[in-house]
Amino acid sequence: MKKFLAILRTAMLGLSLLSTLTHQATAADPYPNRPIRMLVGFGAGGPTDITFRKLAELASKQLGQPIIVENKPGAGATLAPSTMARVDKPDGYTIAAATAGLLRFPHMQKVDWDPVKDFTWIAGLGGYTFVLAVKSDSPFKSVADLVAYAKANPGKLSIGTAGAGTTMHLLTEAFGGMAGVEVTHIGFKSSSESAVNLLGGHTVATVDAIGSLLPYVQAGNLRVLMSFDGQPASWLPGVPPAKSLGYDLAYPAPYGLVGPKNMPLDIVNKLNSAFKVAIDDPEYTKLLATLRQTYWYRPPGEYEKWAAEFYVSERSLVERAKLLRQP
Repeated sequence: MKKFLAILRTAMLGLSLLSTLTHQATAADPYPNRPIRMLVGFGAGGPTDITFRKLAELASKQLGQPIIVENKPGAGATLAPSTMARVDKPDGYTIAAATAGLLRFPHMQKVDWDPVKDFTWIAGLGGYTFVLAVKSDSPFKSVADLVAYAKANPGKLSIGTAGAGTTMHLLTEAFGGMAGVEVTHIGFKSSSESAVNLLGGHTVATVDAIGSLLPYVQAGNLRVLMSFDGQPASWLPGVPPAKSLGYDLAYPAPYGLVGPKNMPLDIVNKLNSAFKVAIDDPEYTKLLATLRQTYWYRPPGEYEKWAAEFYVSERSLVERAKLLRQP
């Protein structure tokens, strides 16, 4: 009996040691050792979705694990990152696309998350060119024509965007306020849905990233009346920037990548490095040119500093759009 108990104790000790070594080996496995989820706050098929799917594909090659994109539109494109911040662990296996709406939405509605402190700012990646466009067979040949129509027909100027609370929505409202006209904003689930409704004659105009509209412009179906860049773009001949028409709306709206707060520095740096390689890849450079987006890299510390400053400055745009939430 004593011999049996001794054998049993030895076996149990061995199992315990094996369990400890297995746990230590698992804990020591380098990150990442399984697929990574990337949440994107816009619907499939739009420029943001296309951009982050390409970035996920390129970065996954550096990380050795697939990055699976999940579309989660809603709440001014903040539903994806804010949900991640509340429910996901800061282990690097759930990350999210961050667009300007993340630093704007809290000025518009009460939220239960902090737009800067509840996130780990991993990398700034790029920026958009936004434009105001109408159908090519529209009678409106200029912004002045559109404004004149809106003044003569109060409430009839409908402008579609990729959703309430998005940058496009803010630019729409701010433009209407500066022009002194009543604008009926119609928020859709995605840029592609907004474009389809414009082409179908259900809206008068759209404000969107040029990347989502360029195929329709090149096909002769849409006409761009104005851009929201600081300077005229050579690839948009004859299209004036808003500033040149008296509207103080130069807005690049950078985007990047965030994770839940308190992510380990080594994981942040690994993700940052992988996505830096991705945005320097010729495939991404080609996509930027196709979508008419801009290269905008920021490392973690610099990106977080920019976010804190941008959050403060966004209040003025929300005020101009008359969308500032009441206390």
